[in-house]
Amino acid sequence: MAIAQKKRRSKVVSMEEAAGMIKDGMMIAVGGCHSHEAPAAMVRELIRRRVKDLTVVPSNAAGYQVDVLLGAGCVKTLYVSYIGLDYIGTAPNFRRMAESGRLNVIEFDEMGLLRGLKASAAGVAFFPLPDGFRGTDHIKANPEFYREINDPYTGKKVVVMPPIRPEIAIIHVGKCDEYGNAQEMGMIENLLHQASNKVIMTTDEIVPLEDTQAHYKEVTIFGKFVVAVVKAPYGAHPGQCSGHYQHDEEHLKEYQQLAKDDAGMKKYLDAYVYGVKNHEEYLQKIGISRLFSLKYY
Repeated sequence: MAIAQKKRRSKVVSMEEAAGMIKDGMMIAVGGCHSHEAPAAMVRELIRRRVKDLTVVPSNAAGYQVDVLLGAGCVKTLYVSYIGLDYIGTAPNFRRMAESGRLNVIEFDEMGLLRGLKASAAGVAFFPLPDGFRGTDHIKANPEFYREINDPYTGKKVVVMPPIRPEIAIIHVGKCDEYGNAQEMGMIENLLHQASNKVIMTTDEIVPLEDTQAHYKEVTIFGKFVVAVVKAPYGAHPGQCSGHYQHDEEHLKEYQQLAKDDAGMKKYLDAYVYGVKNHEEYLQKIGISRLFSLKYY
């Protein structure tokens, strides 16, 4: 006797509807390595919505997508190992806000942040850190975050950290199906999505389910974790999206120059975030010829 299967429900929604799931004070994960595969379009939508008091957990190497959230005043606490604009230079808002004390910073080395996410993904109570961790200043910087326990096997003292479990992860990929099964290009989004309670996915391209089924070995983000899929062409701009387009060096340099102080950051936001109604108008402002020049051929 054939077993009836439950019909799948499409998870495709508008950018505005997806952004509405993120509320003031939430802990969210923000994907992207440096500024590559970054959910930049969704971040700008959150800024337009004036979301505030967020706790942000980025990847172990974050870029524009986190720095612009900081400059817009959306973030209260930041878990961080690195934020920068790669070869272009420092992330100006992060540096300015951290130095001025306007930002609560919980600092890690890169593997420390990943271990906290791994503990959440594995569903364990804590993750032990190697002995060499005691040689860093991370414990001094955030003594309330770490604990010391006895190793039940050797009796030695071991530093441990708690799992890091964001309420929502926002992730951008080059393509996924309407149910949220995605093929990401070697970043750590497959860890972010497992460590978080739920996932909002933006994507340059929505492909048929048959496509992801035919290439199932390349699927690294599973739709069962995803609550919303948003089609957002050039959704990682000004960052890169592997297989689709390169980063926009000119725009990133413009951003870095403007964001060096609060007045300049306001000019950037007025021009590229508040001054446009949505992602489509943002792309129009960047210009179709410029966007096409970034595409891989």
